[in-house]
Amino acid sequence: MIRFVHCVKRNKNMDSGEFRRYWNSAEFQSLLDRMVLLSGARRIERNLTLMVEANTMLQKERDSGDPFDGIIELWMDSARDLNAALESAEFFELMDELEQYQSEFIDFHESRRFFTEYNPET
Repeated sequence: MIRFVHCVKRNKNMDSGEFRRYWNSAEFQSLLDRMVLLSGARRIERNLTLMVEANTMLQKERDSGDPFDGIIELWMDSARDLNAALESAEFFELMDELEQYQSEFIDFHESRRFFTEYNPET
């Protein structure tokens, strides 16, 4: 199984509440639902970082920077499924639409995205 992981930082000029409104909006959910359909993904997960003292303690323990504001994971059965999605013009149109929407609340330069391999047998 392959997972696409997007660790998201909010735009610097945006407070956490405004970021969460975009993140939890019906429009963003609709775009993500369409991505699942067009990509053939098994599932999608969208998580917000908890705003709790324990996260502040974790940062201080290792003198690390601020955590990401949210994480999106898209689960796909295989690289073949991923490649099939990447060959679709409709998928690329959706990716452009999604990027335009995300540019309103996501700092792309500070965010990270990558693919991982997941083996449920290990």
